[in-house]
Amino acid sequence: MHLTRRKTLQGLAALAAPALIGRARPASAQSAFAGEGLVVVSWSGNHELSFRDLVIDPFNATYGTKVETVGGWDQMVAQIMAAPADNPPFDITIADEFTTSTGLAEGLFLETDRAALPGFAAVHPWFDALRGDAARYGVPFGGGSLWMLTSKASGIAPDSWANFWDPRALGKTTMDAAAFYWDLCIPALLSSRKPGIDEVFDTPAEMEPLFVELEKLRMAKWYKDGAELANLMLQDEAQVATMYSGDAYGFLKEYGDEFTGAVPKEGTASYTNWFVKVRGTRHGDLADLFQSYLLEQETQQRFLNGSTDFMSRSDLTAPAHWADYPMTNDAMAATFSLFSLAGWDKFGANWEALDARMKQTITVTTSG
Repeated sequence: MHLTRRKTLQGLAALAAPALIGRARPASAQSAFAGEGLVVVSWSGNHELSFRDLVIDPFNATYGTKVETVGGWDQMVAQIMAAPADNPPFDITIADEFTTSTGLAEGLFLETDRAALPGFAAVHPWFDALRGDAARYGVPFGGGSLWMLTSKASGIAPDSWANFWDPRALGKTTMDAAAFYWDLCIPALLSSRKPGIDEVFDTPAEMEPLFVELEKLRMAKWYKDGAELANLMLQDEAQVATMYSGDAYGFLKEYGDEFTGAVPKEGTASYTNWFVKVRGTRHGDLADLFQSYLLEQETQQRFLNGSTDFMSRSDLTAPAHWADYPMTNDAMAATFSLFSLAGWDKFGANWEALDARMKQTITVTTSG
């Protein structure tokens, strides 16, 4: 069965319970795994490139290993299920809440021995708060979110999501046509009816005001991927946009003279990036070492310094490009509204109705 975000989610009620695999790190870890390979999935695109440069390459340099990363999006669960149980296509996969839910429902991930990973002591409690039993699987490296991107020529600042409705932005806005659940989070963040993005987890009838708000916009175009978004902004067809944090750092680094981006004052919608060990891996011990490495302060600080994703450790220093990076657990909770496991269960149950309704919104906002 091919599992994607367009399938109705079944929740976590019927989770299998894979056997616990783990061990203490060897005293001579620097040489114990020399020459051994490991395949780790990261998000395709800019995240994959950053992960290779800032995480994979330093790990291989330290331990003499042959760890590699491959890009994925929503196909990882289907790939594991299609492979022999004792020979998965990769050893560790990145998993947001959607991937976690579908993978655990199929019994594809292995539990993590937290006692063997001292880095957990420094992780913000926020990462466990909404994860429930799924917290037993994998390590939280950090997470991604929606950023607001604006053209400096527009005179519009990325300091409030309400600025999408600024009259100066009429006909000059763009959002994601494919992952429409993130678009709905914007009017939810501006609404006072429920905290954060909780309105997105209501019934379709209760969510109708969110669609109505989006339909007040006039889009230059709804983008289908990051490349089209960049083109719309660089060609000045759009001046106000949503951009995923995995893309924001590189875009602003290259085009920061013309554009500015930020997490608006209302906070933003987010997902977390856990790295989970896949059942059947033949490199379990090296996978344990790599998971431990992901929780190390040096690893996370290095990634934060070259990214606009947020990290799980509470003892990092705000990078130069993100002066108001949330440092405390309270600030993390106030800034990032999580599209949670429970949220996916509710949203997924109404996917067809919501998808059809969003198609109407896209038509309305791009006509005339």
